[in-house]
This record gives sequence, structure tokens and C-alpha cells, in this order.
Amino acid sequence: MIPDWLSTLAAAGSAALVNAASTDVWQTARERFLRLLGRGDPARTETAARRLDALRRSAEEPGNERALAEARSAWRQRLSDLLEEHPEAAAELRSAIAELPPPRAARVSSVAQENHASGHGTVNAVVNGDQTNIRTAPEAGGG
Repeated sequence: MIPDWLSTLAAAGSAALVNAASTDVWQTARERFLRLLGRGDPARTETAARRLDALRRSAEEPGNERALAEARSAWRQRLSDLLEEHPEAAAELRSAIAELPPPRAARVSSVAQENHASGHGTVNAVVNGDQTNIRTAPEAGGG
């Protein structure tokens, strides 16, 4: 098990890498992480290249938030494994993170919805998975 500070560093590296996958700094990030992950071993470098290229393809797909969240988790584990095996790689990872743009803020959307029911109607509204049921009382004399 690695110390908390290395785990935090792996998480920061994962966020920076996944963020960079959809930006114009990708090639620089890819080269830097290839060196970091490959550790001079051709087979490790080849595996890292395949994984990084798959990340880039995933980052370029529209509506990819779930895939990117999964990628962040996978890369966090890969970087944690690397740091456990090679703790001396921490300085190189910190340097790679510093060269990349900060992760984007999560997308926030706002929905305004107005629903009306008349007579004996019922309004059921769903926004982002929540459901609100509002029962309206009939108007006076409306039966």
C-alpha cells in the first residue's frame, strides 16, 4: 500500500492526464506520460502507448462523461501502481502535472421547468433523475 500523499499525487496525475486528452496539449502530455510509464522498457512503453491512445479516442467522443470518469479511475490505479513500484517516479509525475493545464470544472447545467395541471390533473416533473409529484387542489366551485 502506498502512502496517502502518493495516492493523492496519482489522483492529481490521473485528473490532469484525462483532462489533457481532449486539449491541444495532448501530444506533449502523451510523450511525457509515455516516458513516465515506460520507465525505459520497450514493452511497458508499448502498453502505455496503446492505453494513452485509447484514452485520447475516448476523450474525443461526444457525451463521454461516464467514460472519462472511468478513465480517471483506471489511470489513478495505474499511476498508484507505478508509484508503488517506483516511488522515485513521484518527482517526474509532479513535473508532468505542472506542465498541464488545470482540470476543467465540472459542467453545470440549469434547467427551468414549469408545469401546469388543470381540473383534476396531476403534475409529474422529472429533472436530472429526481421526481417531484405535486397534487393540486381543485379550484373553488370547479368540482
